[in-house]
Amino acid sequence: MYRYLSGRLRQLGIRQTDLAKAIGLSEASISHRFRGRTKWSIDEMYQILGICRAQPEELHIYFPDPATQRGRRSA
Repeated sequence: MYRYLSGRLRQLGIRQTDLAKAIGLSEASISHRFRGRTKWSIDEMYQILGICRAQPEELHIYFPDPATQRGRRSA
């Protein structure tokens, strides 16, 4: 579901552990969000866009609508 986000973080050399520290969450919380168990908050999404040097207009690319992802396999 978050393939683009995962790829961008890899490109920037940012691990999930680093991301967790940067936005003030535990590693488990980040893992749950990437697996779709917990929803990202809007504040978290915008923090991550900043870390990824992305524009607000790209929010839908990094965080696709879960309703459009149903039935697809997660990365």
